[in-house]
Amino acid sequence: MSIEAIVETIVTFVRDHQSWAAPVAFLVAFAESFCFLSIFWPGTAILVGITALLAAGGVDKSILLPAIIAAGLGGTVGYAVSYWIGRYFKDSIANVWPFSSRPDLIPHGKSFFEKWGVWGVFFGHFFGPVRAVIPVVAGIFDMRQLPFQIANTASAFMWAAGVIAPSFFLVTFKAEIFAFLREHELIVAAFMALVAYLNSIPTPLMAIPTLILFVGTGALHLFAGGHPIAIFLAGAAGAFAGDLHAYFTGRQRPRDFHAIWPNSWSPEAADDARAFVAKWGLPGIVMSKFHTTRRAFAPLAAGAASIALPSFLAVSLASSLLWAGVLLSPRFVLQLIGW
Repeated sequence: MSIEAIVETIVTFVRDHQSWAAPVAFLVAFAESFCFLSIFWPGTAILVGITALLAAGGVDKSILLPAIIAAGLGGTVGYAVSYWIGRYFKDSIANVWPFSSRPDLIPHGKSFFEKWGVWGVFFGHFFGPVRAVIPVVAGIFDMRQLPFQIANTASAFMWAAGVIAPSFFLVTFKAEIFAFLREHELIVAAFMALVAYLNSIPTPLMAIPTLILFVGTGALHLFAGGHPIAIFLAGAAGAFAGDLHAYFTGRQRPRDFHAIWPNSWSPEAADDARAFVAKWGLPGIVMSKFHTTRRAFAPLAAGAASIALPSFLAVSLASSLLWAGVLLSPRFVLQLIGW
């Protein structure tokens, strides 16, 4: 059975048996966080589908809290069991499927865990590539039980609320949300500029969430009937401002810009950006816009390399316009063909 068929089957079951919403949410979240299933299990997609379908069917919002609690518990238990598996089997876990077929998983998880420690456990629930192995690696390294479970529980419930609640309220209050987006376009434009600016901050953990916010808010605004030019220009302006801030930071601290917070969170990304800009020069600024971590570090490296300001301004402005246009273009296309 394909992944799409699994999602459709579970969502259809919950639609026909709404009283099972909480137990199903628990099982789906458990599988999403359990080391042997998380790699291929589309738990987030299933939860979003279930929530949106129930909301569209007019189900009362009283179902929301039990579903979030159930999903939070499922995520917590899945991580806790994975932790104990890692603690019991230690390095021999690498010989067990699916880790045996993906030998890169354990080293990547180890690198992530060694770098972030307890924060790695916290953020692990939100990052698909390392979600499956972080609790296992924490067990292998004998991370203390109390810090692990605090980080695990807090992040599992935050993940559950972040997946379920927005889907429910977006569908339930779609008319009100669309009306707000149409009637307060200056606020929407300011938000888009801020998110684009934050996407320029050289902290890899910010890259994906800000990207999702930018694309999601832009799509909602356009679906609501808003004017596309306003949010396009606002997004480009935010990206351009972020580039300028990074460029001048690099010029002020050319040798140790990686030591300035929040750049210090990822010094290897700063070194990678130096090499990238040295190789590609100004065209690298354009290419970096579409790379999650390098996107934020390249302007810093450009400033540190003393690339001429007029040249940088021209390339940064053009690439910011391109970045905003590409991220918003799918909705532009749908709008042009009448969707």
